[in-house]
Amino acid sequence: SSGINAEYGGNENDLSRFSLFYNNITKYMKRSYSANGDLNNLENPIYFANVNMNNGKLHNHWIDSLSAAFIGVQILHGDLETAIHHHALFYGLWLKYDALPERYNWNKKACEYAFYPLRPEFAEATYLLYQATHHPFYLYVGESIFKSIERFNKAKCGYATLNSVLTKKQEDRMESFFLSETCKYLFLLFDFHNPLHKYNDFIFTTEGHLLRINSYVREKISFLYSESDASRISNISHMFTCQTFHKSRQLVPPFSDTFWHNLINFINLQ
Repeated sequence: SSGINAEYGGNENDLSRFSLFYNNITKYMKRSYSANGDLNNLENPIYFANVNMNNGKLHNHWIDSLSAAFIGVQILHGDLETAIHHHALFYGLWLKYDALPERYNWNKKACEYAFYPLRPEFAEATYLLYQATHHPFYLYVGESIFKSIERFNKAKCGYATLNSVLTKKQEDRMESFFLSETCKYLFLLFDFHNPLHKYNDFIFTTEGHLLRINSYVREKISFLYSESDASRISNISHMFTCQTFHKSRQLVPPFSDTFWHNLINFINLQ
């Protein structure tokens, strides 16, 4: 057979491989800020810890701003509730620092590397969550991002990297991804009638470039696959149900008050 799924399109081996990796990430890296570590209780803040790739054991106590990109993967996979609660962690950190530190130590509840180069991942996750839920909360988050950048990063010529989110000292440089990604996602978040939002046959690359998904890019490239690959992953279940977000939830916060209180304690947000 061609290996192309008739209902969803795309290659079934790719989907099975992705499901294997996603399940392992959830199994070994997803952690809960609670006494019993209950990952199913939506009132417990969650984070994804860095683990040893060989044994799955905890490797260190920090998360980085780049890991906010994984929220987009969670959304596209249909794991919407996890994405909502994962995103809240980064929003809490944004409220704490008016930026995202490059590394945050969740054990010490403090910055481990306070550098902030105007990275796009949090804005990207906010945009994607708004597209998935149309909850006005994410417009408020986007406004918070915009106002902080205007206040602390704006310079005479452009927008500056922060040497430290603690002192807000600016560096004499602006990364190219600020314009090509961070600004793009914030613009799209508030551009409600952008034609891009009417179609579902486009996807963003990790660098914010648009790729059209059509039959040409879906074709199987034979040299990327082997028979051993196919047999190894053929028994992995890749069926999943995309979680939906009912319109009635747009009238209340996307997470509970108890969750937010617990998150404030987790990151020591004053």
